Amino acid sequence: MTDKLRIENLSHTFKGQSDIDVLDNLSLSVADGEFVTLLGPSGSGKSTIFNLVGGLIDAESGDIFIDGKRANGTRGNISYLPQQDSLLPWRTIEDNVVLVQEVNGAVDREAARRLLERAGIGGYESAYPDTLSGGMRQRVAFIRSLLSPQRLMLLDEPFGALDELTRLDMQDWLLKMWETDRRSVLFITHSIEEALYMSDRILILSNKPARIIKEIDVPFERPRDPGITLDDTFAKLKREIYLLLKEGVQND
Repeated sequence: MTDKLRIENLSHTFKGQSDIDVLDNLSLSVADGEFVTLLGPSGSGKSTIFNLVGGLIDAESGDIFIDGKRANGTRGNISYLPQQDSLLPWRTIEDNVVLVQEVNGAVDREAARRLLERAGIGGYESAYPDTLSGGMRQRVAFIRSLLSPQRLMLLDEPFGALDELTRLDMQDWLLKMWETDRRSVLFITHSIEEALYMSDRILILSNKPARIIKEIDVPFERPRDPGITLDDTFAKLKREIYLLLKEGVQND
């Protein structure tokens, strides 16, 4: 399986009155069609990794490769879904969804409507974002990401602002949508259960300067059965990850 994303020996320091070392010689990869999650303490550098991969900032040292090409400091290589849906309130749902296509110069409203129908939002094309629930808004934002031509998706805690029941529903929904498309995903969450339920692999980060202290292969088959959260293996892995995170914070 080829790598969609490969990061080699990435280090980064935020310069200021007192320099802050954020990443320390970090290396990771996401294979084509793989779902990989970054899990680490708050402030451990997860968002900095996303900013570097997205080309918003340039790394102090190290290399980022997307589809085998060096991508340091270059934009337009990824699709991105943030914690807040970032829908434009003055545009209809359909117009919000096709926004990324407008930027890329090829609008396909029929494809947008088909995806909205699949997402359970058919009939809301002419509605405005403030008429939708938080979960529905995140579905719209994800559909917008799917219409982006980029095959590498960065998902930055997309369910963090949702209540628990909506969050669980959105996890299942996103996985079903992803199964039909199988883009490469790098995912950020603070939830150990969410990481185990959704991922192929989990990368555990230390506190900053971040480095990978453990890589965990998630052993559960796809499509995922919600019942795995009651499995003994699930509980064992959850405890292992919790102890790794706790140890990482204490050793800071």
